[in-house]
Amino acid sequence: MNKPLARLFLNPLFLFAILVFITSAPEAAGAATPPCAGTMNVSRFRLLVQPAKGGTPLPLQEINIIEAGEKVKYEPLHIPPAIRDKAKIALLLVAVPKAEAKDEAKGEAEKGKEDNAQDAKKEAKQDIHVLEARPAKDAQEWNIPARASVVGVVFGPHGLDVKKVSSMVIKNPDLIPELTEYAEQTAKVGALVEALSEYQQQPDPNRDVNAALAGFGNDYNVAIPKIDVTQPSSQQAAVLMQALMPSLQTFDPITSSPAGVVAQSAGLAGAVATMFFGSPVGLAAGGAALFLNMRTLVFPDTDFRSAFTQPFETTGLALCAKNEAEKPRTRVAYLWMMQVPNSEAPAAALAETAYVPIGGKSALKVSFAKPAESKLLTRAHGWELVSAKDHADVPLKVQVGTADDSLDLDLTKTKLPPGEYHLAALWDWEPLQVKGEVDLRPLGDFTKAKVAQESADHSVEGTGPVKLQLTGADFEFVEKVAMAKAGDKKATPKEITFTLPKGKAQGDQESMETEIDTSAEGAGSYRLILTQTDGSSHDVPLVIHPPNPTLESLPLRANLGESQQTVVLRGTRLERITRLSTDDAVWELAPVKPGAHDLAERHATVKLQAAAHRGELAAASVSVQDIQTPLTFSGALEVAGPRPQIAGVSLSLAQQPDVHLSEGEIPAGAETSFSLLTHNLDAHPVLNLTCSNDGFVRAPLVLHAGDRTSTAQLDFSGEDGLFLSVDPGVVGQSGCLLAATITTESTGSSDLTVLGRVIRLPRIDKFALSEEKLSSTLYAGNLTGIDLQIIEKTGWDAKTGFPVQGIPTPVPGSPQEQTLKVELPWPPPSPHAPIYVWLRGETSGRLTDVKY
Repeated sequence: MNKPLARLFLNPLFLFAILVFITSAPEAAGAATPPCAGTMNVSRFRLLVQPAKGGTPLPLQEINIIEAGEKVKYEPLHIPPAIRDKAKIALLLVAVPKAEAKDEAKGEAEKGKEDNAQDAKKEAKQDIHVLEARPAKDAQEWNIPARASVVGVVFGPHGLDVKKVSSMVIKNPDLIPELTEYAEQTAKVGALVEALSEYQQQPDPNRDVNAALAGFGNDYNVAIPKIDVTQPSSQQAAVLMQALMPSLQTFDPITSSPAGVVAQSAGLAGAVATMFFGSPVGLAAGGAALFLNMRTLVFPDTDFRSAFTQPFETTGLALCAKNEAEKPRTRVAYLWMMQVPNSEAPAAALAETAYVPIGGKSALKVSFAKPAESKLLTRAHGWELVSAKDHADVPLKVQVGTADDSLDLDLTKTKLPPGEYHLAALWDWEPLQVKGEVDLRPLGDFTKAKVAQESADHSVEGTGPVKLQLTGADFEFVEKVAMAKAGDKKATPKEITFTLPKGKAQGDQESMETEIDTSAEGAGSYRLILTQTDGSSHDVPLVIHPPNPTLESLPLRANLGESQQTVVLRGTRLERITRLSTDDAVWELAPVKPGAHDLAERHATVKLQAAAHRGELAAASVSVQDIQTPLTFSGALEVAGPRPQIAGVSLSLAQQPDVHLSEGEIPAGAETSFSLLTHNLDAHPVLNLTCSNDGFVRAPLVLHAGDRTSTAQLDFSGEDGLFLSVDPGVVGQSGCLLAATITTESTGSSDLTVLGRVIRLPRIDKFALSEEKLSSTLYAGNLTGIDLQIIEKTGWDAKTGFPVQGIPTPVPGSPQEQTLKVELPWPPPSPHAPIYVWLRGETSGRLTDVKY
């Protein structure tokens, strides 16, 4: 090997860097982080405590009370080969102080009895016990001499000398509080490193390091500040150590030493561990006086170093310490202390009956006889559910919640029948029962869950917030409700609030309520996603309906005395109405054309039943497509008396026209009188005159009884009659049908009654036949009168007509009068024979009063 390379390998810093790389490689490669993150693994072992009367040994770290006569069993799990044959392990115990001895010493001192006081003080010094050092490579056991408050391990990689320990311990009573303080601080640091290691090994994307430390802070009553994860691990560790040991005002966590390299490479857990063993933090944890006393009084020529343990293989412990070189002419000894709670089992009870889902996870509220006992429940073990029916017990996983007043039950891997149970555990080897019932219930079966029909019908677009009631299952274990568009796999479900009648996990609850905003969601199919405590989810269909139909211009009117009537519904979205009904009437809706949308008018036929009576105002029940509960429209139908009726019509002309009228014709341009025989009129009838021609209806002429105008008048003519005088030409053009309806406010309108066809006729004042011969048989003649332009032919009978000659010519001095040249055969059929005229478009002649 060349010299530069050899120097590189012999460099201590290079060798330490290799060690750091080796110890941190598994974590970098994705393997589980080994115990003692960022520090040296001194050894691994298991310490168990066996009761005096025999029984299953329990791990030392789980024991609550260690009594005299019990045994501590040591089982080696891994001793490094280099120290295997030399390493020794000893136990150090601080006994629970004897109140009698303390009181006696105090009392005697006050009385000045120094001798007795010294004897009592000497007895109190016996509270520290150093048990025999034994080979660490073999299983060992020690008998416990007294009830212990602190138990410690002294591990000497190269052996231990404890021959003079007892006498030296008696001379140094200050060791008791120092060992107790050291045990307390060591436990805190070890728990902090463990919490950080677990987080680093299994990071939860939904939980940051601050959330991971919340449980630790609650267990040890330490206010954990928020950690800035963007800062280096050493600075994060400094913040945590400052919170753990507030007496340390300032220290510099940044170092260029190999220990700093380890801290950075092993993450935050390693940084905390390394800092604990560094100066001045390590000394502050146990007190500088402790190590000075241990070095000079208890174990001479021994270099004591701080250590703490990390869990290993469930019940095992890994002894962790700072990795640093040994000092000359001294033996290294690692000291780890554990404080024993020395507490009786807490008196705990469920705050109320706990309803727990089978196969799920639940948090049970717990109350304590003494609030201070809430933190003790974490030390119970061997949790079981005991059946109240057959007293069978089933082990299960139980954890104390972060708030100390709850128990987290995990039944995901436990199969139990429903029923009543109670929680039981062990306090060391003694039974501990949590009072109160645990009602184990199956999770809700949502296969028949549905939105209640009434609230489903109210789920209508644009109506704003709508409360939905769900039924058909037990909803007590629902944890979350979300809503998503049905059929849209890309849609992100939107979480919505929900309420249960009694609250979550409070017993059988056959309904639940949630709320949706129909103004924010459009019409269509949706799914409500119900998620239970075990994470399982089920879809419940939901439809948001289009806006409901509206009805306007109510009430509609139906008249007594009618076999049936056609009414017109007006409103919006009338195509969605599938049925309409009212009391004492039968309805039939006109069919809707396919694809009709937002229909504003729709016809319906209504038939009043015999029970209907005048003045009745009935509500309408309207069934709407896809909605089960009909809509109600109050005051939708009014039952009125019989409609007005025009029973007969007779007319009278002020002057008969020169050109005769055909049957049913009414002359335009001349006053015509009508006598209308009516029924069912009130005191204020309204007459509507219309004139239609080929479907075209002109604007009506509206007359009230008593109206008189220049073109028309309307008057009563007796109890059941109306007299109408009107020029039909004012209402419509020639050829249209003049018709009338009578309307009263209370009963509506009569049927349309045709009064006649309006016809405009020419007026012929004179006729003369000249001697002008137009052909062998035809002679010229002249007609004098008004509106002659509408004459197309003339003749001596209604069958044979001869075309007029040209167009009418105005008479000089009288522009309204015209003359029209015609031709007629000679001779006429008889003396003074009348002539016939054909109006334009007609096929037969009309008789006139004009004669030759």
